Amino acid sequence: MPVTVRLRNRILYLSSVFILSMQLCFPANAQGNADVPDKRISLSARNTSLGFILKKVSKISGIIIFFSTEELAPFTNVSVNARDRLFSDIMHELLDNRGLSYVVVNSKTITITRKTPLHVPASTTSDTTISVSGKVINEKGLPVIAASVAITGTSKGTTTDQDGTFVINGVSRSASLTISSVSFLTQQIQIRGRSNLGVIPLKEYVSDLDETVVKGYYNTTKRLNTGTVITLKGREINQQPVSNPLIAMMGRVPNLVITPTSGLPNGAVNIQLRGQNSLSTGSFRSEPLIIVDGVPYPNTLKAGSGSFGLVRSQLSALSFVNVNDIEQIDVLSDADATSIYGSRGGNGVILITTKKGKVGATSINISLSTGISQVSKKLDLLNTSQYLQMRREAYASNGIIAPDKQTQDKNYSNYDLTVWDQNGYTDWQKEFLGRTAMSYNGNVSVSGGSSTVQYLVGGNFSTQKYVFPGDNKFENGTANFSISGNSENGRFKSLLSGSYTFNTSFSNSSDFTTLAVTLAPNAPAIYTKNGTLNWEPDPTATNKTGTWQNPYAQLLQTSLSKNNNLRGNTEFSYKISENISARVSAGYSEIRTRNLGITPIASFDPADTTARGASSLTSLLNKSFTFDPQINYSGQIGEGKLDGLIGVTIQNQGQENETISGTGYTSDALLKSFVVAPSTYSTNNTSEYRYAAIFARLSYNWQNKYLVNLTGRRDGSSRFGPGYQFGNFWSTGLAWIFTEEEPVKTKLPFLSYGKLRFSIGTNGNDGIGDYQYLELYQGLPNVTYQGIRPIRSLGVANPDYHWEKVRKLELSLETGFFNDRLLFTTSFWRTRASDQLGTYRLPSTGGAVIIIANQHAEIQNSGWDFILNSRNISTKNFTWSTSANFGLQYNKLLANPDGLYNGYGLNRFVTVGQPFTGFAIAYISKGVNPATGLYQFVDADGNVNTDKDNGNTQGMKINTKPLTIGLSNTLSFKGFDLSFFLQFTHQAGRNYLFDYTFISRNPGSFYSEPGQEYGNIPVELLNNWKKPGNIAAYQKFSSENYSEPNTLLLDKARESDLGWVDASFLRLRNVAFSYSVPTHLISKYHLQNFKVYIQGQNLLTITNYKGLDPETQSASSLPLLRVLTAGIQIGL
Repeated sequence: MPVTVRLRNRILYLSSVFILSMQLCFPANAQGNADVPDKRISLSARNTSLGFILKKVSKISGIIIFFSTEELAPFTNVSVNARDRLFSDIMHELLDNRGLSYVVVNSKTITITRKTPLHVPASTTSDTTISVSGKVINEKGLPVIAASVAITGTSKGTTTDQDGTFVINGVSRSASLTISSVSFLTQQIQIRGRSNLGVIPLKEYVSDLDETVVKGYYNTTKRLNTGTVITLKGREINQQPVSNPLIAMMGRVPNLVITPTSGLPNGAVNIQLRGQNSLSTGSFRSEPLIIVDGVPYPNTLKAGSGSFGLVRSQLSALSFVNVNDIEQIDVLSDADATSIYGSRGGNGVILITTKKGKVGATSINISLSTGISQVSKKLDLLNTSQYLQMRREAYASNGIIAPDKQTQDKNYSNYDLTVWDQNGYTDWQKEFLGRTAMSYNGNVSVSGGSSTVQYLVGGNFSTQKYVFPGDNKFENGTANFSISGNSENGRFKSLLSGSYTFNTSFSNSSDFTTLAVTLAPNAPAIYTKNGTLNWEPDPTATNKTGTWQNPYAQLLQTSLSKNNNLRGNTEFSYKISENISARVSAGYSEIRTRNLGITPIASFDPADTTARGASSLTSLLNKSFTFDPQINYSGQIGEGKLDGLIGVTIQNQGQENETISGTGYTSDALLKSFVVAPSTYSTNNTSEYRYAAIFARLSYNWQNKYLVNLTGRRDGSSRFGPGYQFGNFWSTGLAWIFTEEEPVKTKLPFLSYGKLRFSIGTNGNDGIGDYQYLELYQGLPNVTYQGIRPIRSLGVANPDYHWEKVRKLELSLETGFFNDRLLFTTSFWRTRASDQLGTYRLPSTGGAVIIIANQHAEIQNSGWDFILNSRNISTKNFTWSTSANFGLQYNKLLANPDGLYNGYGLNRFVTVGQPFTGFAIAYISKGVNPATGLYQFVDADGNVNTDKDNGNTQGMKINTKPLTIGLSNTLSFKGFDLSFFLQFTHQAGRNYLFDYTFISRNPGSFYSEPGQEYGNIPVELLNNWKKPGNIAAYQKFSSENYSEPNTLLLDKARESDLGWVDASFLRLRNVAFSYSVPTHLISKYHLQNFKVYIQGQNLLTITNYKGLDPETQSASSLPLLRVLTAGIQIGL
């Protein structure tokens, strides 16, 4: 039977059950009787499925017929030829010889069931058997009528009556009951000697096509959706040992690019959906709107002039959302899905929905886990012998004799040769990044409820250590609740949910990664023989100042970050009439962060008598309030269903940022007091954003075949000046479920589902920051004029700039094969953005150097999305399912009459009709000149030379746009479950050999001042030029930090094709393996379930990229870690 029929049957079935439970006057009755009009009908069908014939009977007779596709699946070659025959006679002919019957629900509805005996004869009872009763309900608390209740392993059983109750005699005290019904998951109940099982809730069986899709202001199903919404279920998120839901989404949505900035648990994450729609390179301009339980959420919190410790100036706000609390995540992409969000949805929308209470007995769920994290890769760096040889060669290439222990002029540029042990060696990567970090996590929740009240209360606490030295750790705790209810008649519904999250990060002040890969291998030992920090003074010098800044001094330079998030949401709805309902929702989120950074005098070389302490305190407050009232209409119009809504959104968002710094402390005991600091400096800024909108939606569904969805919205934003504050946005979505057409059903029986959909519409963008239409001023730090601190203009006022315009178009084909066991979606999409909000540069003589205005450039992103879901094997004991996604993306500049790019002259290699992102302009290198040992490039005339002038060089395009494929497999065998997710990304990446970590000075040079112990390089760079005539890959070494022309040519090489390599990778992103102990083994311990599990993240990476990590592509920040956890889940 086509899946759309099943959906309709389920909807009508639930509706009829609801009416029945209210009236309690239609007894369940086997076979046809007077309750169903025994009409005379005519129909003819040959060699087709029983489900198809029953659908025709339903359509002709007007009687609604419920049935299970699975139960009728064996009956595929059925024929009937009835002319003016009674409805009951036709049903007898179709059902009796196939072990089926029907149960009357009411005068217009019947349901098909298997024939089962109504009661076990009383004569079968004995002293070892009992009579068992119970009531079967659905998740809404309504009775499930005509459910089959059978003694497991036998044919004995009964069915539930009109109020969902049943009685079955002669049941062994140790037996179990199997309860099944159309559209519900089969459930087994252990008797355990009980005669009354109480209320038994059944969970609805929902096919992939009929699962709920959240579109913010309304819900639909994938089958009836006219837009692009990709849903990630909570189980896909919950089984990943990560602290940020964005990390759990990596690779699972086509053309959604998620890039962590580091492997730190609360580090910032860059996110982009379907390309960059703005010429401005600021990440916030191209980020999707993120909404958690109805409340807009920032992706990144910025500390302004302050710091959040290890994560520096940016903190991921999504680290406040506990992944174990997530029910599902919906990603909205096209105009149909996003236009109802107006300007906020121009870059897409991500909706995160957390778990809520459900109908059922009170249950307690506990999860405990522990895990380890490690850096999975080390760089191949020089050992001491190689390093010292490299250093001496560098001096020789500069025509200088390398210094040694007898050298009189010992300084920061040669301590490695003149003072430090020439035979000493320390593996600094192992010392700084080689630790195994432990993690501990605990979750507990209590949930349950009746048909009128449902509740959930939960909590989580986790501790995660860092791989760095010291007692660094990240602690996170969450308390959450939800309570929902409805009146007895179902007209009034309410929901209140909230959470409070706190996290604390105690760490040293900086990331050890840079030192791990650059510190000279013969650098001094960390500690002296008596256990104090070793500063390695020159024994021959009268000044006993140390020759290096001991890295472990950073352990004394601490950062304590305390952050918390309060989030609440409430909803009320009332069904005014059969067709009209009202709904009001409100949400509030408040994020507070506080970071105290301490640099004590004790962290400096004791011989440095000028050392002074310093401290800084950064505080940030981000708050958001939303209010969304709306009116909904739903009713039958003709042979279709009309849905509509009209609503209002009011949002108020504010941010406060304060930083105070104290310097010059002469006592570490006073570092937390800014009042006594000899010198202080403070900054603060406050901004407020107000947003208001009215929106409407109108959709029509004709026989689940033809679908139309119209949305409109008028937005108002405080980020524009008077006269330009409002913008209008709209969308149209059309869909045709062509498998509902009779010719398709007849000619293509293997095609169980097919839908063609099209959407077009507009969004906007006001992502330019607050108050930019005014002339803003900023105080100059540490500068005074005649005792007064001067201010400077940040830009010229422009009250005339207005909304960016984003136009979207999409065409998509969705298909299902073999009774929807195989689902495939392919979509082509295109986005065009114009009236770009950007900056124009002004002459510095005018004071203000920029003005924000609408640029007339127009850019286009386009691409393809491919999604595959397959149920490969589905048997009683074994299931195997696969899902895959793949995305292609293109972009180009359509127009640029102003010749500007983000306020600067447009890169001359970017022209109209060519891409503007996803590529890099690289100079064309021609290796190393054999005579001079310097890098050489192709100039504008095609000649090869070592000209260091960048303006006279040819360029080539390097495609940096990633192409990602995600592949997920889930296998279940009895109590065992295994799932794993593979991500393949094809991309070009930065050559780590030319990372600024290594080329901020010339390879071969050395620098030893506080925080800058640079010197070591990768082994690969030994393939360098050494003497005239050499054919080498890399230019000659230099002992000078900055020398001409070496330095300029080195910078130029980084921006050439030498600076880019293949950074493609195949990563085993996630593995989860679990075993659930059978119920009969744990029931005597009063447990509902007991599961043990192992989870892994980033366990295996296959790549030719030689840097630390092909995703972060940085040698100065912690790479993504390999994580392995083990735990248990207990249900009480």
